[in-house]
Amino acid sequence: MKKTTLITTVTFAGIMLIQGALPAFAINTVGGQALINQLNRETNQASRAANRQQNQLQNIINRSNTLIQNRLTSLNTLSSRVQNDPRLSANEKSTLSSDIQTYIGGLTALKTKIDADTDATTARSDEKTIITSYYIYVAFEPKIRYLIILNNLQTTTANLQALVPQLQNLINTFKSNGDDVTQLQSLLSDVSSQLQTINTTITNDTATVENISTTSQPASGTFSNIRNDITQVVRSGFSKIRSDFEQMSPLFKQIISQKQVTPTSSQAVTTTSPSGAQTTPTVSPVPTQ
Repeated sequence: MKKTTLITTVTFAGIMLIQGALPAFAINTVGGQALINQLNRETNQASRAANRQQNQLQNIINRSNTLIQNRLTSLNTLSSRVQNDPRLSANEKSTLSSDIQTYIGGLTALKTKIDADTDATTARSDEKTIITSYYIYVAFEPKIRYLIILNNLQTTTANLQALVPQLQNLINTFKSNGDDVTQLQSLLSDVSSQLQTINTTITNDTATVENISTTSQPASGTFSNIRNDITQVVRSGFSKIRSDFEQMSPLFKQIISQKQVTPTSSQAVTTTSPSGAQTTPTVSPVPTQ
């Protein structure tokens, strides 16, 4: 009886020990479940990271496409501006348009590359070249626009310079006839002086603009200096020339009107009337030659 009781007691204790150990064993499963959980977490994290990478890549591509499209729109507008400018020669239009098309082609190719990028790091690097390789807004576009303006101003200057010898010939003719052309000559000399200053300024500024690199940030104040020259020298000079012409107009009219007078007695023609009396007819003013 005692032996049976001892066996029963040991058996019961063993069962209780096993039952107490079961929950811990079930939880740990010798580390298997923990491993599975860890793998699930890492898989989820990797998936989220991949999604973030993909979203980041797409955001870079979208942003880059917007930057490029804005620049292409500006360049196409500039191209139309060049082609529709009547004061630009065919050669000037060809040169400027060729430069613009080079940049349009480069940006279009860059857009194709960025759209095909498969990782954010590469796409981000390509995105930077939109700025570092194509200084559209800070260099190229203002360079082309200033070249157009300077070419237009040069055309205006050339047209005015063509008038100077014509006016000089007219002044010389009046002078040879004994007319006082002192004021006219002074005004015309000022016109010539202003045109010389304008032409020198335009020539120098054109050379400066043509030498501006479009693959780097322009030197501070470069375009500002050009703008000041156009405003303070060129336009101011044109204003003075306009004033000179306005003052010359009444002086020319005065000389011309003085020539429209009745001839002197030595120029009058004496005729004999039917009654035999001599008469001096009225002579109409001599028209200006």
